[in-house]
Amino acid sequence: MPGSSPGIRIFLTMTLGLFPLNLVLFPTVRIPLHIFEPRYRQLVGECLDNAGTFGINLVEHSTLHPVGCSARVVEVLKRYEDGRLDVVVEGIDRYKVADVMPDERAYLLADVEPVEDTAEPVDADLRLKALAMYNDVIDLVYGADGPKVDLGDAAVSAWTIAPKCGLDTHQKQTLLECVTENGRLELIVDHLTEILPTVRRAELVQKIIASDGYFPPA
Repeated sequence: MPGSSPGIRIFLTMTLGLFPLNLVLFPTVRIPLHIFEPRYRQLVGECLDNAGTFGINLVEHSTLHPVGCSARVVEVLKRYEDGRLDVVVEGIDRYKVADVMPDERAYLLADVEPVEDTAEPVDADLRLKALAMYNDVIDLVYGADGPKVDLGDAAVSAWTIAPKCGLDTHQKQTLLECVTENGRLELIVDHLTEILPTVRRAELVQKIIASDGYFPPA
């Protein structure tokens, strides 16, 4: 930007309605949601009417994690007579809550600023290792028809494989906050290195990769 000092990053804030949940949404990933509270029916309804987006932040023990992921509704599965909705949402971009505006809406409204990756080349060997280990887990848990990834597909990223790696909520939030693809791949490799021996012994197969509600990216 002309006139700006070298090394200074300019963050542009935007206002976003927030939907705090006990889950972590990743960019490009789709999840189903059942919308039943009136305030969130209002939020999602407004987004449907205006083709807008809302934010999903992990909340634990009444504490809101500031880094979340914006979402848009990509499919309405069912509308109930009492106003409840079953929808599928897709993660778009990460953000960090800069300021919360209480009492502006029935739902939480906040100014947020983008969370961007630090530019660096992706380690091809690390990426291949992560994808291969992921496919090993999928083979063990789901069999030959499981949702494996193409090792040669450049579009496959850490976001693609993370939902089915058996990460706990804390690990998912750590992954969401990581600002390099290599860092995210390293987290996944470390986790899969730890769990693969157990999965291979078939002692905790059902527990490691449970039905977590994620739909694979389209």
